[in-house]
Amino acid sequence: MKIHIDGVNFLSNSGPNSFGQRFARKLIETGHDVNVESGSDSDVSLVFIEPSGRPLAEKIVQRLDGIWFRPNEFETKNVNIKDLYDHADAIVWQSDFDRCMTYRWWGDRKGRIIHNGIDTQPVKISNGDLLSLRSKYETIFVCSSNWHPQKRLRTNIELFFHLMQNGYPNSCLIVMGANPDCQVANPHVFYTGSLPHDLCLEVYRVADWMIHLAWLDHCPNVVVEALSQETPVICTDSGGTQEIVHQFGVVLSEQETYEYDLVDYDKPPTLNFSGLKLPDRKSLGRHFDISMDRVVRSYLELFEEII
Repeated sequence: MKIHIDGVNFLSNSGPNSFGQRFARKLIETGHDVNVESGSDSDVSLVFIEPSGRPLAEKIVQRLDGIWFRPNEFETKNVNIKDLYDHADAIVWQSDFDRCMTYRWWGDRKGRIIHNGIDTQPVKISNGDLLSLRSKYETIFVCSSNWHPQKRLRTNIELFFHLMQNGYPNSCLIVMGANPDCQVANPHVFYTGSLPHDLCLEVYRVADWMIHLAWLDHCPNVVVEALSQETPVICTDSGGTQEIVHQFGVVLSEQETYEYDLVDYDKPPTLNFSGLKLPDRKSLGRHFDISMDRVVRSYLELFEEII
């Protein structure tokens, strides 16, 4: 099958782009032709969010990681996304949360939910600093994002301090990612900035828990990456994160319910975790199947349905 991938920056390591790169590589490994320049001679174009303006194939699948639902952006930023939503042959939603959001505002379309994936091979920890942290601290927590208020970095750090005071005194928090909007001077909190993908996986592998309290997140790649290294995740029941964490972690209840309304998602409500106690990791169930084999198989099945 000839597959055109549109809307992916193959020079960027941000979440959607890094997934697009992994997806393209797996397609090629399984014997399919991948074109990133034009869909003119392709069987199908897979468009990430909105088209780049390059020619598309006759059959089009739109991959959505949600829509803009801040009130003052809803009409302006969604123009091209909605136009493709109305005319694509099928839609791929990253989570049921994303499907419900678009259904609420634009009506349902043919398509399916396909959660993000990654190769799940555990990595070897070779970084000396990580090995040093592992020998020094009994419990290592990690959080990661391209930080902005919706991701709740301050709340993540507050939860870490709560856990330190309630059962995990010999612990540290590694904060990965660009533009942290909350920085504390504490010897137990380490900021790394953006790291190469391979090193990120080592951090997840060395960590005991990931904290990801983002509000109304879609299907975050950082959580998929942490799960691939068998690191359980503390998240909330808003958005789509809980769908992939499933039983492999702790899901906190938000204080406010959300009914897919337009909302300023960069002003998340307060989260209460005063009574939280982490379970024994050995008692946790399984997370969702995040293998790239499952992801590619699901996309190919959808492509074959519409061709």
